[in-house]
Amino acid sequence: MSTAQWSLLRNWSNEKQIVVSCGLIVAAASIHALFPSTRPYTEPLYQLPYPETNGQYLQGVDDAFFVLGWLVMLTALRAIVIASVHRIVTRYRLVSAKARTRFAEQSWLLFYYGLSFLLGMQILVSSTYWLDFRQLWSEWPSRQMDGQLKWYFLVQLAFYLQLLLAINLEERRKDYTQMFTHHVITCALMYVCYVYRYTKIGNVILCIMDVVDILLPLAKLIKYLRYDSACNVAFGIFLATWLVARHMIYNLLCWSIFRDVPKVMPYGCYSGSTGVALDLKDLSNWRYFEPLFDQGGTICLDRRTKWVFLSLLLMLQVLSIVWFGMIIKIAYGVLKGGAADDSRSDDEEEETEDEEREYEEDEKCDQASGSTHSKSRISAAEPGQIQPEFFQRAGGGRLRMPRSRDRKELIGRVGCNGSL
Repeated sequence: MSTAQWSLLRNWSNEKQIVVSCGLIVAAASIHALFPSTRPYTEPLYQLPYPETNGQYLQGVDDAFFVLGWLVMLTALRAIVIASVHRIVTRYRLVSAKARTRFAEQSWLLFYYGLSFLLGMQILVSSTYWLDFRQLWSEWPSRQMDGQLKWYFLVQLAFYLQLLLAINLEERRKDYTQMFTHHVITCALMYVCYVYRYTKIGNVILCIMDVVDILLPLAKLIKYLRYDSACNVAFGIFLATWLVARHMIYNLLCWSIFRDVPKVMPYGCYSGSTGVALDLKDLSNWRYFEPLFDQGGTICLDRRTKWVFLSLLLMLQVLSIVWFGMIIKIAYGVLKGGAADDSRSDDEEEETEDEEREYEEDEKCDQASGSTHSKSRISAAEPGQIQPEFFQRAGGGRLRMPRSRDRKELIGRVGCNGSL
């Protein structure tokens, strides 16, 4: 397939996301209802596979169909939410024309991450490993898991796979490479967590990530709505939460894995179905790959597997450090009066300029009709006008607080449509 044909197919798929995804959902539901013989194949798309009589669940190959079903459903939900929010903000002119798509995208992220964080925290707080990382390994390698945890984990995996799909179908932005790398590592890490039965650790990591991923879309939405003071507060909370969650608690978890794994759960290889320890002499060198394809096969925990898992976690930490460094650099540059350009944000400056032109048009309309608005407006800069420093000098050498445009510049450059 040529580049032009692929581009045409990608554009068509992007425009028809609701039609295609909803069509697949209706088709699968119709086949399930009309042809009972196909239900063993269609049920895993909607229901958790491998239930046990005691209310617990096992892992298996059919879990891939459940992830696939939710990938399609999340694609439909995302497209519907974005389209609905876009219509609302367009009708009531809540944000500028160019910012409407970004506003709708950030609304979807806030909606999903909010629900995901609440469910993840509910599972975490009610667990035995709440505030005690040593308990993460207390029942390993038990194959059984709670149905709520299994549903949560598989839907999260479907969500990140859907993000991979979205960034390749939609117009590529400047942070495409970073986000693509992040989503690939995240999906690989979640898959390893699931098949090697590290789902408890996955629950903790996802909660650490989601709490930050709530605050960034929230700050962006406030910025688009032009609430300057609230935007500054949200950005400050976002920075503090990022530092604590992703560089303190996250590293404490990594340290616990390094320190506690051999103590709480001794190294060794076990039967995937019974959990009985096996003799290493009877095992092949391919035993490390068995959990990836056979949940009833051999599952091992030793220094090698521990470091593979830790390496994936540390790769995510490196990406987080790089991104946090960019954010700090932006904040420092704006406070010093320099330019605030962020490679993670694609068109925030253009959006701001469009907003200013639209505001001028709105003001003219308001003056003609005699109406006023309660929200503050941002005046457009004259061509060639030098932008003032973030903090400006007042009389007597005192510092004056920044203007609205300058304060918004800080949060305006920190834009990221995916999650870390």
